[in-house]
Amino acid sequence: MATIKIKYKNKEFEREKGTLITDILDEVKQDYKYDILVASVNNKLTGLDGKLNKDCTIDFFDVTNPTGNVVYERGILFLFSTAVKDVLNCDVRMLHTIDEGICAEILTNNLISEVTVEKIKIRMRELCDSAIAITKIMVSRIEAIDYYEKINQMDKANSLRYISNSSISLYKLDDTLDFFYGVLPNNTKLLSKYNVKYLKDNKVILMIPNANNISNFENIKFVKNEKLLSAIDKNDAYLNSLQINTSVELNRMISTGNYGDLIMISESLLSNELFEIANKISKDKELKVVLITGPSSSGKTTTCKKLALFLRSKGLKPIPISVDDFYTNIKDRVLDENGEPEKEKIEAIDTSQFNKKISELLNGKEVYLPKYNFITGKQELSDKTTKMSENSVLLIEGIHAFNEQLTEIIPDKNKFKLYICPLTPLNIDNHNIFKSTDNRLLRRMIRDNRSRGASASVTLRNWKNVRKAEEEIIMPYIKEADFILNTSLVYELGVLKTYAEPLLFSVSEDDPCYDEAIRLINLFRVILGMPSDNVPNDSILREFIGGSCFKE
Repeated sequence: MATIKIKYKNKEFEREKGTLITDILDEVKQDYKYDILVASVNNKLTGLDGKLNKDCTIDFFDVTNPTGNVVYERGILFLFSTAVKDVLNCDVRMLHTIDEGICAEILTNNLISEVTVEKIKIRMRELCDSAIAITKIMVSRIEAIDYYEKINQMDKANSLRYISNSSISLYKLDDTLDFFYGVLPNNTKLLSKYNVKYLKDNKVILMIPNANNISNFENIKFVKNEKLLSAIDKNDAYLNSLQINTSVELNRMISTGNYGDLIMISESLLSNELFEIANKISKDKELKVVLITGPSSSGKTTTCKKLALFLRSKGLKPIPISVDDFYTNIKDRVLDENGEPEKEKIEAIDTSQFNKKISELLNGKEVYLPKYNFITGKQELSDKTTKMSENSVLLIEGIHAFNEQLTEIIPDKNKFKLYICPLTPLNIDNHNIFKSTDNRLLRRMIRDNRSRGASASVTLRNWKNVRKAEEEIIMPYIKEADFILNTSLVYELGVLKTYAEPLLFSVSEDDPCYDEAIRLINLFRVILGMPSDNVPNDSILREFIGGSCFKE
């Protein structure tokens, strides 16, 4: 019998050609804290039911790894939709990714309740405990479209029309077939951690663990954020009014060239939101400080500058202040866990100086504000003074803007807290969404390449640390926001594809980020590219693709 050589970390062993990946799990599982979900064979993501037919290098991922976490999430979505079908004989529609998981709508004409949700959770547990195999079936694309038309899942049938592959993979759980844009776990027994919480109407939150909360997942309590839910409802109402709920409707507009009006409507709606915020601030004479925060690539820079213009139109004099300018000198900073000068946590900011300067401004004094020099790693004082007048308002922007250590001397009645983030831009179909984190990742990748010459691989490699910092530093404060601004644009995926897809194809097969690049390329398969000519120069999107009228 022919043998092959398998390299794993610093080990090498021989096996028979055609060995199943599952047959070697016992030799490696001690290296992982949680169940292994998926393998990488020569840097290509492969299900655990795959066969090894030639010499290879292999690695594995559990839920604590971003790659494994995406696979786990797909498995939970399949488990959830199958359980809903078994209990209610209806479909589900994934709506938005939020911090705690995914907001989903159960597509039944009957109003669900807490009791209904408990029945769904019981069925999910039964499927998990039964250790049912999740198997992959190769079919032609035309056969898949015919199948989904017959069972009246037109969302999937229509989205598959925009894929050029002659054959695709369907996954089977019990008697349910589904299509996902990537690999799934090979057995329901691997999907033991999740939760489902009732929201309102027919909406629920599907809570899924991630690398940062898996060890404490059972103790995480879901707390409704009414402002976030309101932003979600507003976004959904807006999409319904445009009759664009999936990438299919966007593609139809792009393919016929009828996207100019869509761009203008999307931009107008976001500007209207900013005008509403400016109106709120201008009417409250006690508000003197506007605190603005949000995760990476939300569009904070453009939002701040546009909001300043709207405030000026209301007769106010906004004074922009960046928290980053209050970084301590790099040589004086505490070191992070990697032995590098801290740059993410609040300890990197001179909070005493910040409070002192803001207090002086609010008391009518002339102040020399600092400007941080990122090249020398030192603070420098501006050569001009800043002073507030009676109708001035401070616009304070940064990832720590909501942290009380920055503004502890300022009474709450004088603060307005604005949290900005893009919600999920569009569904691909009922069970596949283009997540808000992916939307931000693509924005950042395009900007990093344009402004810093960074490759897609560099951005992908750094994204895990960016996300970890966001969850520790920014996300806990979202509940304190006075207003949550959704900065996603319904048309932007078409524009982002034009810029991001070539960058993603530059990631080589031997790159550790190759699997992640392929995942994003696969999502883009059902999005048609759109030219950026009609994107206005004051758009948030211009912050990333270039051509903004606002100086960076």
